[in-house]
Amino acid sequence: MVPLIISSSCLLILEGLERIDSNRTQLAQQRELMLEARRHGAESIVEVATTLVESVARSAAEPQAGRLAAIELLRDLRFEEDNYVFVFDYEGTMLVQPAVPEQEGRNMLATQDANGNRMIRDMIDIARQGGGRYEYEWPNPASGVVEPKYSYAAAIPEWNWVIGAGVYATGVDAAMAVIEATARENLIETLIRLWIIASVINLSITVFAIWITRRTVHQIRQTATDMNEIAQGVAEGKGDLTRRLRVNSKDEIGELARQFNGFLARIQATLGEVRAGANDVYSASLSIARSSDELASRTDQAAASLQQTSSAMEEITSTVQNNAEHTEQADQLVRSSAEVARQGKESMQRVEETMEQINASSSQIGEIVSLIDGIAFQTNILALNASVEAARAGEHGRGFAVVAQEVRSLAQRSADAAREIKTLIEESMTRTRHGTDIVHQAGMTMQEIYSSISRVNDVIAEISAGSREQSLGIHEVNAAVSQMDTMTQQNAAMVGHNTDTAAAMRSRAEKLTQLINAFVLGGEESSSSSLPPVQAGLPAPTALSAEPPRRQKLQPAESEWETF
Repeated sequence: MVPLIISSSCLLILEGLERIDSNRTQLAQQRELMLEARRHGAESIVEVATTLVESVARSAAEPQAGRLAAIELLRDLRFEEDNYVFVFDYEGTMLVQPAVPEQEGRNMLATQDANGNRMIRDMIDIARQGGGRYEYEWPNPASGVVEPKYSYAAAIPEWNWVIGAGVYATGVDAAMAVIEATARENLIETLIRLWIIASVINLSITVFAIWITRRTVHQIRQTATDMNEIAQGVAEGKGDLTRRLRVNSKDEIGELARQFNGFLARIQATLGEVRAGANDVYSASLSIARSSDELASRTDQAAASLQQTSSAMEEITSTVQNNAEHTEQADQLVRSSAEVARQGKESMQRVEETMEQINASSSQIGEIVSLIDGIAFQTNILALNASVEAARAGEHGRGFAVVAQEVRSLAQRSADAAREIKTLIEESMTRTRHGTDIVHQAGMTMQEIYSSISRVNDVIAEISAGSREQSLGIHEVNAAVSQMDTMTQQNAAMVGHNTDTAAAMRSRAEKLTQLINAFVLGGEESSSSSLPPVQAGLPAPTALSAEPPRRQKLQPAESEWETF
């Protein structure tokens, strides 16, 4: 019982530790996902700003006018409520800083964050290398506290600009604090429930184990006492086999008592049969003596019949050997056919794999075309936005509006071409799948042919093996016939010995009857036919219970010898 309680306690502790570890892992993953979402927002707004500036640069009549227009657009650009876009050139001069407007026009290259990192210089290097993320410590205008800020910077090489945007992790940390508190409360409640359930289960098991142990011990002692009394009586040679154990339950102890009672009943029946069998053995010994003389004359007749049987078996042996040789030739032919069918099946499988690869390549081309269609759609949207901005700019944006219209026209033609290509790819994929199905059906047909040939091969192999076994069996029969001939000669010599054996059987039957009479069996006056049947599971009763049928066969001996 103590090991069970210790095991359940260990399982409870392991379950608690596993839940704590799982909770910690899930919280870390949740925080990383939330931070990644905010970083992605900064990257997206920088990409939008970069696209906007590039559009203004292409449409501006003069570079300086384009720069001023782009600065005004970027100064008003916002994302995620109060987050903004900042711009500085490669020299570190701040061009756009909506949060601190007084910094615009100042060189910020020497600006350092809370850790001493020159963040402006680092972001310029990252942007000129193709753009990327940058993390630094910077005061949060909302709280005034220095916090980690996750930024993304990209370059505009035409103007030597760096456009960037950043987000603070304040909102993520606040949300994670609420989530962690809720998860901690749920974990504590779960562990308490597990502890209560484990305690109730352990207490119930303990009470039940004590009750069942006491009950079982009492039944075992009672059964052991009764069995000891019966065994002592049997050991003293005056056992009462009519006595039975008390059965007070239906559990294992009660089943043991019932099985022991059944054992006593079988012993009682067996000894009764043994007593009846002893009488039958005495009568059978007399019949054996009378039959011995008749057996001698029948032995000579059996020897002559065995000679004729031996000649017939030799002819059958020759025929079976010829059949075995023909079957082996058929087996070789079927094996060759099976090999050809197997090669055909492998060829069809390779064709089917090639068709599947073509289908996969068509699917990839379809995905690429869908990507082109999506790019064309996004280009159309950007051109539409550019047209709107050009309309806002009035006379200065008229040329840019014409360019935006041309971009929209090109995007529409690209989308139409992508859809036509997609339609052709889908038709090609349909035909490819149809061809794959046909090849697959052909492969299945080759598989069925191969299976049929294999089954025929198995049948022929079985026939060949059967022929060989028949040949061996016939040889064994020939040897057995020869042995029977020899044994028939020996039987004549054994007839005389049987007479002496019958006399010994009569003597032993008398002694056996005296031993059985020492037990109380009940129903001593009844005949052996009225006794309950003895099961063949007990070795001693099985050998003796077979004697009555032998006596029945020996009594009509004269009629059986006529049909030998």
